[in-house]
Amino acid sequence: MERKEHSGTTSRLGQVPQSSPISRILSGSVGSLVYVLAFTPLEVVKIRQQAASAPSSSSHSPVKAFLRGRGAVMLNNGLMIPKSAFPCLVAPQYHVSPANICSRLFESASCHAVLDKPRGIFSTLLSISRIEGRAGLYAGLKPTLLQAIPNTAIYFTAYDEITMRLRRNHAANEASEDDAKRQVYIPLVAGATARLIASMATAPLELVRTRQASSVGNSNGVLEEFRFLLRRNGPFALYSGVGPMIMRDVPFSAIYFLHLETFKNLLSDSSVLGPWGVRHYQECGMKAPTSVEVMQSFLSGAAAGAIATIMTTPFDVIKTRRQMVGQAEASAATATGDHRFSQGMFQHMRQIVQEEGFFAGLWKGNQTRLVKVAPGCAIIISCYELGKKILADTL
Repeated sequence: MERKEHSGTTSRLGQVPQSSPISRILSGSVGSLVYVLAFTPLEVVKIRQQAASAPSSSSHSPVKAFLRGRGAVMLNNGLMIPKSAFPCLVAPQYHVSPANICSRLFESASCHAVLDKPRGIFSTLLSISRIEGRAGLYAGLKPTLLQAIPNTAIYFTAYDEITMRLRRNHAANEASEDDAKRQVYIPLVAGATARLIASMATAPLELVRTRQASSVGNSNGVLEEFRFLLRRNGPFALYSGVGPMIMRDVPFSAIYFLHLETFKNLLSDSSVLGPWGVRHYQECGMKAPTSVEVMQSFLSGAAAGAIATIMTTPFDVIKTRRQMVGQAEASAATATGDHRFSQGMFQHMRQIVQEEGFFAGLWKGNQTRLVKVAPGCAIIISCYELGKKILADTL
């Protein structure tokens, strides 16, 4: 693997400036946009699966489900009424927007799309599509898009910058460039630090995305969701579930970049890919074409993303369940004897294991997450590397 694949330099450290921040931002943003548009339905499925068995007070609400695609409200007694008639039944003396009153009722009642029994990926996709329409499959898309560009820009720019500085410092101690590229601590430190910065900067948007994707019939806009959270629980509400999110994202990035760099080095040293490997061109005394380098990044990204996903899914489950439950619901759950949301993260994990099982509880939604994250990581890193090479001479 050549230095310029991540640091933007040539084979000699410091001779040529790293790729410009603008090229990194544009390259990462394109990859992130493709990823979001392609895999948001799977993110919705994963959140709905992980939300199963979370405490809900929906049994105290007359509403059972909001059939978005059919413009109807289903009550607990099995009756369905048009959405336009619903405000008249609740507050006949006022002229209230059906969308607003429905969204507020669902928010106060925690009417999340909770699965009674675990379902597969495709059956859940079909169920969401049939009941809620395409809008349900892309629930939370707006905050996801708003989060993707700044998160990716901060993430990759910080990783490149930290990696370049650490490798330069290591090489300054009379170490070879190849030795500096193969140091294990560099991708670990750079990946973890870059993700910590990016996650803290975009945590409020991640919260809104999770809440919108987990709730059936949530018609709140992003700003309306922010205002509602601030009115209900104060400024700290915007960072609900940030602990499990950091415990998921920071180790994920450290593991991901460690394995990404390792796999790319292994593929560069091996001839297993034949003419699609860098080694083939090195042996012929030729420079590997961009398509070969991007292919190596794609394969390495997919494998590294799969490993990191499996190792961090328990923290993703905790993050999802804490973010989809508001302070009022957490207090109600505690009053009924469910103390998982007043406990620490690891105590919450222990309770999930006791109630749902080790793998069935802590790795809930892992298959969906794997199908989404592994190819997503491959797409993003490939677009990022390709974009940097294409834009290197223009920006």
